[in-house]
Amino acid sequence: MFTASLIALAGLLSFLVIPFAYAQSPEVSAEWALFNQILVIGIAVGLVVFGIMFYAIVRYRERPPQKGAN
Repeated sequence: MFTASLIALAGLLSFLVIPFAYAQSPEVSAEWALFNQILVIGIAVGLVVFGIMFYAIVRYRERPPQKGAN
């Protein structure tokens, strides 16, 4: 019960924090479009980088020495 009310409160606060974009000038609208495009590109690049890092961590991890190897 408490968590549901906490989630509802967080949703309401996030709705109030998000700026309304309905009464913006064309210049500001173009700036927001550019910001959103750069944000999406940055998120995509970050996901690729973290994926490669995770692969490298798993692929090149240090393994204990084998018993029969010298």
